[in-house]
Amino acid sequence: MEEIFYVGQCPICREYGRLEIDKDVTNNEYLIICEECLVEWKNPQDALKNINGWRRFGKGEIRSATFNEIKSLG
Repeated sequence: MEEIFYVGQCPICREYGRLEIDKDVTNNEYLIICEECLVEWKNPQDALKNINGWRRFGKGEIRSATFNEIKSLG
């Protein structure tokens, strides 16, 4: 079973969406993605402040980041 790690609540969805730490396997980038509205951010700080967010549909393979990946990112 896959573990999903969260950094907080989505500032757009409020109490509905949680911000999960994911990895875009295609581009080898880590993202913060709201599980409900699917808005993405490059880092937790931007996500929690709701700045520099975007939506990208159907581009790249996304999966949850592992604990060791998150730990290595700091």
